[in-house]
Amino acid sequence: MYTIKQASTRTGIAIPTIRAWERRYGVVEPTRTPAGYRLYDEDAITRLVAMRQLVERDGWRPRQAAERIRSTDPEELSTLASVALGQNVQPVGVAGRPADQAVEDLVDGARRLDVRTIEHVLDEAFAGQRFEAAMDDVVFPALRGIGDAWERDELDVAREHAASETIRRRIAHFFDAAGTGDGPRIVVGLPPGSRHELGAFAFAVAARRAGLDVVYVGADVPLEAWRSAVADPPATVAVIAIVSEADQRPAADVVRALRADGLASIAVGGPAARTLAEDLDALQLPDQLDAAIASLLEVIHAGDR
Repeated sequence: MYTIKQASTRTGIAIPTIRAWERRYGVVEPTRTPAGYRLYDEDAITRLVAMRQLVERDGWRPRQAAERIRSTDPEELSTLASVALGQNVQPVGVAGRPADQAVEDLVDGARRLDVRTIEHVLDEAFAGQRFEAAMDDVVFPALRGIGDAWERDELDVAREHAASETIRRRIAHFFDAAGTGDGPRIVVGLPPGSRHELGAFAFAVAARRAGLDVVYVGADVPLEAWRSAVADPPATVAVIAIVSEADQRPAADVVRALRADGLASIAVGGPAARTLAEDLDALQLPDQLDAAIASLLEVIHAGDR
């Protein structure tokens, strides 16, 4: 028998996600110690690993994957789990392009206004690994590289916009494919005046893939629009992206307004989020998508054991 921490280590699934899959979808039914702590047997481990294979590698929605898990016989589940455990996910594309090479090729494609190359490298990255890993290992570093090249006048605004828009179309595809989750409702967006939305949009995709009911309000959202989006219907958490120092003051205004309206859980993320998180007692999300989603789920389900 395994504790939830041990089950997380064996399956590679974050503890909050294990809890959510149990409570919402009935994927596993752990026994309990006299003190109320969960214990998982080998069958539960198999079911969790199989669930992870369907959701993270095959792109199933969590509810659909759970229905498959519950209706599949033990032998088939074992086979599915064995496939998942035998996969060695590396930060490379299907053609064997290393992550750092993929980043360099994306930046070079932006310099040359070569949208076809950008699309091809993105296709490789997303086909070769999970959405979250592809974003963290390839896309986000490439966006930083493109931004640095723009600051050095190595590419102009048209090239930067072409690359960003090509990436945005790919993210939008994953957002639509994830479908609407049936978990707690969260609102994700940027404060007034902030327009660099790709990080926030990618987070919204990852949150949907984790089963959350995500409302993505996008870039440059006025204060009153934030208040309306969070209030009707009520949201459990607001997630505000803070990309630059110029975004800190308007983001702080949004946080204070939502607090005054009674929203208890507010999270911030992005390169300029740390100072604001500390000053306003907001949850600071980690930079990596998987860690950010796990942190958010932990707050949402803080009352569970």
